[in-house]
Formats: sequence, C-alpha cells, structure tokens
Amino acid sequence: MITDEILDFLFYFPLLLLETLPDLDLAFPDDLLNVVNGIDNFIYNVAYVVPFARLQGILIISISISSFQILWALILRIKSFIPTMGA
Repeated sequence: MITDEILDFLFYFPLLLLETLPDLDLAFPDDLLNVVNGIDNFIYNVAYVVPFARLQGILIISISISSFQILWALILRIKSFIPTMGA
C-alpha cells in the first residue's frame, strides 16, 4: 500500500545504480578435479602427521566453550534492550 510506494521511492536510485553494474561471470578451470585432489591429498598428509583423533576431544570442548560464551554474550545483549530486564 502506502509503505510499498515509499519503499519503491527510496530504493529507486540504489536499484538503478545496481542495475548498471556489469554481470559477473564465473568460470571454473577444466582441471578443477586435479585441484580438489591436491587439496585432498594435502589434508590426508597433514592428518597422518597430526593425530586428530586424539585431539578431537580437546577441539570439541574448546568449540563448545567458545559457542557458549558467544551465546551467553548474545543473550545478555538482547536482555539489556528489554526495559524491565536490563541492568
């Protein structure tokens, strides 16, 4: 309704500028499979030297603690914007 007309008016010039940009064309090389195989071989060689199976527990605990800290900070930030709960 009226909101659509206001938004159309506001976004007319930015959309006009975006339409003037050239098209983006991505082309992958023909030997992409060789690149993927090279990366795969590199990962296998690193996994042979570094014992990921033994370090997996430490990695899981570290990621869990970091995720909890991020989640807790996000909860506190959102809670601070609620008028009756902020401190």
